[in-house]
Amino acid sequence: MSDEQIEQRSEEYVSLRYDQYSIYERYAKKFGLGYKSLFVLRMLYTSPEGCTQNDICRFSVISKQTVSAIMKSYLSKGYISMEEIAADRRNKLVKLTEEGRKYADKIIPTIIKAEHDSMALLGDEKQAELIKLCMTYAENLSKLIK
Repeated sequence: MSDEQIEQRSEEYVSLRYDQYSIYERYAKKFGLGYKSLFVLRMLYTSPEGCTQNDICRFSVISKQTVSAIMKSYLSKGYISMEEIAADRRNKLVKLTEEGRKYADKIIPTIIKAEHDSMALLGDEKQAELIKLCMTYAENLSKLIK
């Protein structure tokens, strides 16, 4: 394969990833959110035992400042609670409150169902292939960007 063909495929793949983010962004806007706020809400929704802001930053690759701003917004609306962690007082365990869960119930299940249904439409073999190829691509990219 020529360098030109590789470049074209690489750009196609990058464009597809951006398209995926824009799908989340459009959905988030329906609820007055940005996609980063949506990702944080999704993570909190799927972690009923709670998680730390550091967990959210690591998982979502959203900056600490942005996660902190999202937390302040959710806290002021009564959507989350924050508890000190005895072992590490600098970190707080963040959980959705009952009000936060009610709010997220209107938003997050639709995303999760769409993600699951989109994967199911691929069938078993293509699901495994997609995951394997994406993992290999990420590993290659990680090695090459040092």
